[in-house]
Amino acid sequence: MRWAEIEIAAVGDDQELYSTLLTEVAGCQGFSADSSTVKGYLPVDERLEGSLLTLRAAAGREVTIRFVQEEDWANAWKQYFKPQRIGERIVVKPSWEAFSPKPGDLVVEMDPGMAFGTGLHATTRLCLRALEQHVKGGETIADVGTGSGILAIAAILLGAKSAICTDIDPLAVRIARENIERNKMTGIVEAVEATLPPPGQFDIVVANILPDVILGMAEELIAATKPGGLLMVSGIIESRTEDVKAGLVGLGLKILAVETEGEWVGILAQGE
Repeated sequence: MRWAEIEIAAVGDDQELYSTLLTEVAGCQGFSADSSTVKGYLPVDERLEGSLLTLRAAAGREVTIRFVQEEDWANAWKQYFKPQRIGERIVVKPSWEAFSPKPGDLVVEMDPGMAFGTGLHATTRLCLRALEQHVKGGETIADVGTGSGILAIAAILLGAKSAICTDIDPLAVRIARENIERNKMTGIVEAVEATLPPPGQFDIVVANILPDVILGMAEELIAATKPGGLLMVSGIIESRTEDVKAGLVGLGLKILAVETEGEWVGILAQGE
């Protein structure tokens, strides 16, 4: 069994709070603390991505993940990450798996490395289904918090003209670039390290991140969306739905749809 070490920055009384989140929310089997962090440990299996996203949503802050070696993480994924159909046409296929597509299938070939975005988690599926429904052809896309690059790549397969994806994690940017090249989209999809949406305005902006991050950069997300364009946000645990809706409405957006899968929510909004 391989293990992932989960670390959250915390001092003083906060350490008790985040230790409880590690054990009771994420299901870590044991934890430790030093002067500035708490750490828990999770097995690398098919539940890991969901546990980490749940923990990030509950903690409201960044969570650091470490593995013994990146190669171990990639090899561990091969046991659990299989081709999967999402929506009507999208198929997410690991790079190491053989797959025979049906007519009309849009195959996204992924190697997630240590980045979020395999399609195994509900938040990714919510965004992919929203893109499948609303990409009609020729759109420009901004994917904020891209992880593996899966959403930007899928948008191009659906008919979007171009995409720019951003992430604060340089490792995620590197993995996204590798997946862009793997799907023969170099020059069509660009991945850059950034804390905010890319400059310019886009027909569709998608952000699969955390509720507090969405609210914290809501003005920038809206500014990146063309008038009449669509803003798709997910990474939202159900209990935070109304907070995010209120924040977007307060900035002048109209909520077009709220979709759920399990305890996770995706929101589709539109500006004037």
